[in-house]
Amino acid sequence: MTIWRKRLQAAAILLGCIIAGTPVSAQQQKYVVGMDAAYPPFVSVNSDGQMIGFEIDFMNALCAEIKIQCEIQNVPYDGIFAALEAGKIDVIAGGNNITDERKQKYLMPGPYLRGPLAFIVPVSSTIDGSKESLKGKTVGTVGGSVQEKYMREQIGRETTVKLYDSMDAAVLDLDAGRVDAVLSEELQALPGYIQAKPDTYKLAGKSIYDPAYMGQGKGLMVRKTDASLAENLQKGIDAMIANGKLAEFSKKWFGKAVPAR
Repeated sequence: MTIWRKRLQAAAILLGCIIAGTPVSAQQQKYVVGMDAAYPPFVSVNSDGQMIGFEIDFMNALCAEIKIQCEIQNVPYDGIFAALEAGKIDVIAGGNNITDERKQKYLMPGPYLRGPLAFIVPVSSTIDGSKESLKGKTVGTVGGSVQEKYMREQIGRETTVKLYDSMDAAVLDLDAGRVDAVLSEELQALPGYIQAKPDTYKLAGKSIYDPAYMGQGKGLMVRKTDASLAENLQKGIDAMIANGKLAEFSKKWFGKAVPAR
């Protein structure tokens, strides 16, 4: 009876810790990482239904680096911020750009990658990426992205902006002639479209490195109440830059070592 009484007491203490929110072990805590798997080569779903890409390799290595358990989920972009705020996920990944606006609302460990924007156009197009060449044209891009912000603030009202849930959807409309150009991230545009179909697409004009939109690089997004998690993620990112793992992943997925900072 004494043994069973002790076991019951231990179980009651354990249950009390769980109810009180006290972690039984930090090693047992699992963090859910959300990303929209519609942005190859950052992240996509292969023919076997598995999520692959730079962001998958990066997040798996990052979680191992700081010794936490992570579960990666495919979360559509239009609902990913609400999922973070509701506590359904703990981290947003997938290649989000660090902006002052976003930093007001979230903690953003990083940067871990930096790349420019670029216009994708048909090979026969005369668009050169300038504001003048885009007058009267329709440009497609992903809604809620840095690309949309750039289009509205820098290109102006004489160009129509058409928004999509994914870059693939925007490029499909480019193929159909419903848009004249697509504004994408160059790291996505080159391997995903230009190099894949060099007789169909080309980049128009110069790469866009405007620091107001691309200058802070890519970062993760964490709730401001999770400062400890954000700090650990930052330490892991710094370690992966120093040990060359990030450069290794960028060579694998982008064909070159892309600067992190």
